[in-house]
Amino acid sequence: MEKNIRKESFFRSLAPNDRYMIGNLFFLYLIQGIYTIMIGSILPMIKAEYNLSYQIGGYLISAHSTGNIVAGLFAGLIPLLIGIKDSLMILNLLPIIGFFLVLVTGNPFVLIFAFLLTGLGRGSISNYNNQAVSTLSGGNSSPLNALHGFFAIGAVTAPLIALACTRFDRIGWRIAVSVILALLVLSVFTSAFMKMDSVTYSRSEKKENAFGFLGERPFRFSIGIMFLYLCVEATVMGWMVTYYEECGVLASGSAQLLNSLLWITILLGRFGCSAIGGRFNPASIIRVLSAGILAFLCIVLFTNNLPLMLAGTIGLGLSLSGMYGTTVANAGDVFGRYPLAMGIFVTLSGIGSIVTPSVIGTVAESAGIRTGMRILLVPAVLLLAVAILNRGSRSK
Repeated sequence: MEKNIRKESFFRSLAPNDRYMIGNLFFLYLIQGIYTIMIGSILPMIKAEYNLSYQIGGYLISAHSTGNIVAGLFAGLIPLLIGIKDSLMILNLLPIIGFFLVLVTGNPFVLIFAFLLTGLGRGSISNYNNQAVSTLSGGNSSPLNALHGFFAIGAVTAPLIALACTRFDRIGWRIAVSVILALLVLSVFTSAFMKMDSVTYSRSEKKENAFGFLGERPFRFSIGIMFLYLCVEATVMGWMVTYYEECGVLASGSAQLLNSLLWITILLGRFGCSAIGGRFNPASIIRVLSAGILAFLCIVLFTNNLPLMLAGTIGLGLSLSGMYGTTVANAGDVFGRYPLAMGIFVTLSGIGSIVTPSVIGTVAESAGIRTGMRILLVPAVLLLAVAILNRGSRSK
């Protein structure tokens, strides 16, 4: 497949079964965007109703992130035993169980387990989505950024759903969680009609040099970039609403809208990166985005001026927007050649999304949320340094 295919020709070239599969995977990512960002939107309300500390709040975010990367340890192996479709169907049930538990108990240990389940479901579906789109597109960054654009559509919608459900009732977050559950049940139904033969692993793929990707330099750099990016991304998405509220800059409803603004810019940025993905080397795009993350994060973290915070939020959203899809593309066609590569990639790179939110929650408990959030400057600086050294896949 040509490396510089346009997004439109990619979709037109698909067979009907593949077109339905890709459309459904986009739908799954949209739902994933809703419930992933909804966690950050409703966390202050869950924290208040169940009388949870900052530290427990950080553990909940980290539990979700832990599930997300632990899924990478087995999500690439299970399809070798029962097939990719059955794996997707079974693992998509986990967030349904998790969000149901969130509704029925405030026990911190059960809540941590519940958030772990939501992360396991997220990581598994993310693994299969990226694997399928990367395989069918030959590793081209445009379809991958389009896929992540649908995550951003869900992410934009999440704060609006949270705001609508909680506007007149402080425990309306339960209604928001019920909406998530309904969408997840619907996704199980739509997924049942998929045919995934075109992305099923062959016997030769299962046996030949299964871990050869670990020796490829672009893959290793992509893991480093993703690790540092997720340190920032997971923390921003998990703590942003709480940060805006408790810094006293905005009230609860306005903070939700500002979070939505962040994701509108991410949405626009991802479709923008999708449009230009075939024209520029992924390594070059990553350098620009990394510099933007550091610059605009500084604005958000060091100002109480609302116009500046809005400008920083817009810039941060645009800078975060294309990092995931472009970093996957940075590794070239490795995910199409090695079935286990995506799982290892998600697992190793996702460690930062586990540790960082908990560290920030612990620091915020004693020193305040603003001091805690400023820890993000460390991975942001390192991200820019690694991006400068990265050359990406030579095949691009």
